[in-house]
Amino acid sequence: MIIVEGIDYFLIPAENPEASAKFYSDIFDFESVDEKSGEYVVMGLDSINIKLQKISGFKNSLGESKIPVLSFVLDVDDFTEAIAELEENKISIVRGPETNSGGEFLHFLDPAGNVLEISYKD
Repeated sequence: MIIVEGIDYFLIPAENPEASAKFYSDIFDFESVDEKSGEYVVMGLDSINIKLQKISGFKNSLGESKIPVLSFVLDVDDFTEAIAELEENKISIVRGPETNSGGEFLHFLDPAGNVLEISYKD
């Protein structure tokens, strides 16, 4: 058995890592932790790290099937405020808000076309 002590980062494909980094900073308050210009940006928020990796010509099949690459859990008040913020920033909402078991969720796109989810549970 391999004993895992944690996860370093989640990789998110991005045609333009810098543009995606601005999005994740503006919307979620992620901060740049490491970067190699034009290749990748690693961003952190509390104990969550994401690596926005340049992948030229990447066809996001997850985006076409509308499967989220990341799901962020919020409380109910922050969920309502987040919807307003997404709308104010003209961010494409692709599904929701919809109810699920004990809460609601909403799907939207990042600049690379990756589907992200925000949700809350009662």
